[in-house]
Amino acid sequence: MDRRGFLMSSLAAGAGAALLGKMPLAGAAPTGPFSTLPIRMSVPIDFFEGTTDQKLEQVAKWGFPAYEWLNPEGDFDAIRQKADLLGLELSCMVGAGAIAKGGMVNPKDHGKVVDQFEERVAIAKKLNCKHLVGLSGNENKGEDREKQTEAVIECLKKLAPIAEKNDVIIVMEALNTLVDHKGYFMARTDHTMEILKGVDSPSVKMLFDIYHQQITEGNVIRNLKNNIERIGHFHVADNPGRKEPGTGELNYTNIFKAIASTDYKGFVALECGSSTKNNEDILKATLACFPA
Repeated sequence: MDRRGFLMSSLAAGAGAALLGKMPLAGAAPTGPFSTLPIRMSVPIDFFEGTTDQKLEQVAKWGFPAYEWLNPEGDFDAIRQKADLLGLELSCMVGAGAIAKGGMVNPKDHGKVVDQFEERVAIAKKLNCKHLVGLSGNENKGEDREKQTEAVIECLKKLAPIAEKNDVIIVMEALNTLVDHKGYFMARTDHTMEILKGVDSPSVKMLFDIYHQQITEGNVIRNLKNNIERIGHFHVADNPGRKEPGTGELNYTNIFKAIASTDYKGFVALECGSSTKNNEDILKATLACFPA
């Protein structure tokens, strides 16, 4: 079934859970509607209900090549075995730092951040995850921002060799400070790029969260295209509301087209809520952003 046929029949049925239950289980390469898109998309595992195995099966039924699980838990060997059977990767998980006081911005905390990262890398390797989120921490008010930037670079220079050795990538996430994360240190794309250039490692890139960057600075398409070589992961949500594409001011048809026009080979992961309280509607709305 092609993507448009799936979407139309799904909308007509009006019973997504039943529809998913009737779809054949994917084989080694998922073949559902998301498998035909020009970019590789990922979906949070908790968009679906059931056991971890059942959630992974639904990820594959929709044709996603990957699932997102920022804080995976459970029997990692069993999860990896099931994901491999379905042809799924874990697109991204939490790696180093936090949205909190201290962390990368504070040299005294760097040892703790390194220990944290090493622990997360061990989990990532078990789960076949190549991308781990890096978070700068909150700004130290009253301290020089340039010195804090230098501290983040210094911390990442300690983490980069670990990432390089283990063939993983740290994706530093910029977060908006106007609505969701007041006080967070690294908010702008240009500031993020300054930090990445200071670290100068192919294993340290940016997590470009389209929702956050729209709030912070706009110019989403220009910024992502101009910096695509240093972007390792994307997050998707509309603004305002952080709901599914089509519920706000962002033109996701054009944004997805812009990403597809580059040499970007990473994942574009959904990280949004549902305006209808039905996560299947998020998937339908996302598919509708890709004209057949």
